[in-house]
Amino acid sequence: MTFLITLFAIQVFSILLNVTKFISSRMMISLIRFSYAIFLLFSGFLKLIDPLGFSYKLQEYFEVFGMEWLIPLSLFLAIFVVVFELFLGFFLIYGVHVKKVMWGNLLLMLFFTFLTFFSAYFNKVTDCGCFGDFMKLDPWDSFFKDVYLVFISIVLFIKQKDIKQIWSVHVTNRLLIGNLLLVAMVSIYTLLHIPLLDFRAYKVGTNIVKDRQLPSNAKQDIYEDIWYYEVNEETREFSTEDEPWKIQGAVFKDRKSKLISKGDEPLIHDFDIIDEYSGRDMTDSILSMDRVFLLITYDIEKTNLNGHSNIRGFIQSVMNREIPVFGLSSSSAEDLENRLENNSLKHPYFLVDQITLKTMIRANPGLFLLENGFVIDKWHWRDVPDDISFILN
Repeated sequence: MTFLITLFAIQVFSILLNVTKFISSRMMISLIRFSYAIFLLFSGFLKLIDPLGFSYKLQEYFEVFGMEWLIPLSLFLAIFVVVFELFLGFFLIYGVHVKKVMWGNLLLMLFFTFLTFFSAYFNKVTDCGCFGDFMKLDPWDSFFKDVYLVFISIVLFIKQKDIKQIWSVHVTNRLLIGNLLLVAMVSIYTLLHIPLLDFRAYKVGTNIVKDRQLPSNAKQDIYEDIWYYEVNEETREFSTEDEPWKIQGAVFKDRKSKLISKGDEPLIHDFDIIDEYSGRDMTDSILSMDRVFLLITYDIEKTNLNGHSNIRGFIQSVMNREIPVFGLSSSSAEDLENRLENNSLKHPYFLVDQITLKTMIRANPGLFLLENGFVIDKWHWRDVPDDISFILN
């Protein structure tokens, strides 16, 4: 957040200096141009390292707007938006295709502003996903941030004649080719493996047991009681301070609690492991184990069967060492058995919310190693190690 505030402060300060005639219009635009380009690259990179996560966020928006038919295209659209945002930043730094960049940037910011306003006003998507999992903003904070960026975009649009190309066409083209190759390599790697950087609640080193608990100084939810009493044959609404029960002849009808202020939530508040057959909550018992492997299959209908085959040998070796293995999925045991067939191993599967599983690892299937509730390591199915000797250390 400090980094973003610094960039925005540079932009505001440069505008004030220009208004007071301390710097020229060209100098102002240079400061805004480069700070804004850095913002675009920062925002784009955080989504580039986890394009699957951004595609999940787009799916939320598609469901809210009743556009479920776009869900199969969510990953493609996520990558398109990220690449578009990154190259707006590159072009802005290099000072090329200025007119097209200004139009593209303004339209992009207006689009994001609409989405964040909708999310804030209707409280439908509580995190815009603007910065991936690195930083989450409240819906209204995100909206006001986008309103400010629209303002900066308009300033750049009006003053675009002051944006000049830095290097020659030959040098700029070389740089853009390098940028394209870098973006392509990072995006391909993160799609075939797990993200290079992990900012999610289940990153390696996380103590799930601790993060499921609220600290002693956490803010609590604040509620207000709304009382309904019939007075003179008319049902009226009262607050507790009104003490309606003291009104002569008032008849109690109903009472409701209204959330006034949302309190803190644990960093991890959705990690619940349920035995489908018995309904038993297995969470605490699994988190208390000295060492346990979790095979994550968030949706059996979308899983990669080759991935299960690839993991099978490793898990068999683990089970031969009498180290417990459990499967976690949002799919039913019957669907798992029908889909996996010969790839299935003799270890139990438990039910976990699909969003939780998607957050735990960007793989379907993927493998988790826990020790006394700590996340020790996790692997995409393509990266499962051949040697299990490290487990015995």
